Amino acid sequence: MKRSSIMVKALVLTMACSMVFAAGCGKKKKTEESTEIPTEESSETTPIVTTPPTTEETTLQEYGMTIAPNEIEVTWKEEPMEAKVMYVSGIEKYLKVRKGPGTDDSKYPVVSKLPNGTDVIIVAKTDNGWYKTQDGFYVSAEFIKDTKPS
Repeated sequence: MKRSSIMVKALVLTMACSMVFAAGCGKKKKTEESTEIPTEESSETTPIVTTPPTTEETTLQEYGMTIAPNEIEVTWKEEPMEAKVMYVSGIEKYLKVRKGPGTDDSKYPVVSKLPNGTDVIIVAKTDNGWYKTQDGFYVSAEFIKDTKPS
């Protein structure tokens, strides 16, 4: 791995951590609720503790942006493939990462953007020319190459 690539990844990680820390400052998170219900055996009450559900989040490249997992229903055909590192290549600004394999913003909204040269782990190819990333989102195969651009 090139030193500049390591430095960029370290910078992105630092920015992501800073954003997470800043977002949590000054806010108290409600983690437990306690309610009491009477038991049949006596007139005493037994506390019931509940915790809010947690969802696994994904961090994508655009400034360490954290998004919820992709929950869109798959209505297209995908051919699974062995996970492979590929690279964003041949774009002027950013490659849009979408919820599905298409450019219709109302159907497949943009969830992130990747600059030229970004590593992307590909796990499947769709029947209409898109790659599925390991995070469950989609990028146009037209701008994903086997070799890193110079």
